[in-house]
Amino acid sequence: MRLGPDINPPMLYHHEQLQAMIDEAASRGGGMVRIPAGRYMMNNALRLRSRVHVIGEPGATLVKVPSVRSPLSHYLGYGLCEFAVRDPSLFEVGMGVHILDDHGFGFYTTVATIIDRDGDWFFIDRQAQHDYLPPHGGLAVSVFSLIEAENVEDAVVEGLTLDGNPEETFCLNGCRGGGVFMIRTRRVRLTNLEILNYNGDAVSFQQCTDIAVDHCHLHHNRGCGLHPGSGTVRYVMANNHVHDNEGFGLFYCLRTMYSICRDNRLENNAHAGLSIGERDTHHLIAGNAILNNKGGGVSFRKPIAQGGDHVRLENNTVADNAPNNGITGQIIVAPGLHDLVITGNIITPRPGEPAVRVGLDCTGITVAGNTVGGRAQQMCDVAADSEVALSMPTQPLTPVGPEAMPTGGMRHLPITP
Repeated sequence: MRLGPDINPPMLYHHEQLQAMIDEAASRGGGMVRIPAGRYMMNNALRLRSRVHVIGEPGATLVKVPSVRSPLSHYLGYGLCEFAVRDPSLFEVGMGVHILDDHGFGFYTTVATIIDRDGDWFFIDRQAQHDYLPPHGGLAVSVFSLIEAENVEDAVVEGLTLDGNPEETFCLNGCRGGGVFMIRTRRVRLTNLEILNYNGDAVSFQQCTDIAVDHCHLHHNRGCGLHPGSGTVRYVMANNHVHDNEGFGLFYCLRTMYSICRDNRLENNAHAGLSIGERDTHHLIAGNAILNNKGGGVSFRKPIAQGGDHVRLENNTVADNAPNNGITGQIIVAPGLHDLVITGNIITPRPGEPAVRVGLDCTGITVAGNTVGGRAQQMCDVAADSEVALSMPTQPLTPVGPEAMPTGGMRHLPITP
């Protein structure tokens, strides 16, 4: 399916034309939708549907229009599908809207589409996820993802440029949006996308399984480049170039497990190139270049109960990170972690600093066979407050990656296995 004849930028088209194409393909049970070259001004997210393959031809660009905002004029209660604002003239049916207040953050904010209006009241297609009160700074603002997938399966998006628009001033949190945002979704591939200027994360996927993000160019966004989180399992991120973002290059959020991160280039991001945290376990991180990130190279965050354990960091190049910010070490293992293997990496620390730093109360940490500063790893390259093995263990390593996920490994998600 195509939208009219071939066109060339800078011709402009409205997002509703694209959504109609995708919905029509889905109504037939799926199919391929080709988006010709042109700039498509997005007043709402393009919602992906199951079994639809979206292909952008060279020059096909989705551009977010700058947001409008107005304070809420009435209380909005949890579970309701309506809101009212002080300046209703700013909003219209079909627009994407984000509703929040000072007490509603993360997953407690609401992103929806305005589907109807009755006087000063607007009706939305999703229930409010929290109570939003005018005295608590209740606000409606027209921010949304450029592409969104909720409860979608077996879909592909490729070849598009997503421009979040440098004029956008409101940042959408990564639990509710991104240049591409997926939630409760499985078997979706993002490939050959360019995402830039988004005021938030470039790609965020939450509560998902079997996601692939490959050969994407994610740069100059105001959040993270890649943000898997909220229990996502069994996914692959490969051959992406992630640079000059204002957050982390790659941020493993809460309880993400059994993934592969391979052959990516993570550089010049404002925080760590790669950060791993609470219950982020059983990952293979191999063959990546992690360079010149201001917040450090690889950072294993300090756990509350269980951290990024059972992770293998192999054959990466980690160099020139954390310049002049007090961080010592290109790979930082926080206190309390266990069962990590750091091997075969090429690490270039700054003069007089260790390549790897390991905190207190860590167990089962192996740092072996790395190249540091152009020579074989030596004992002085590891600064450790816990016992660290400097040779590979003789017993088999813990299986990691998607194939290692056991039966029942997605029981925590509202997705049928």
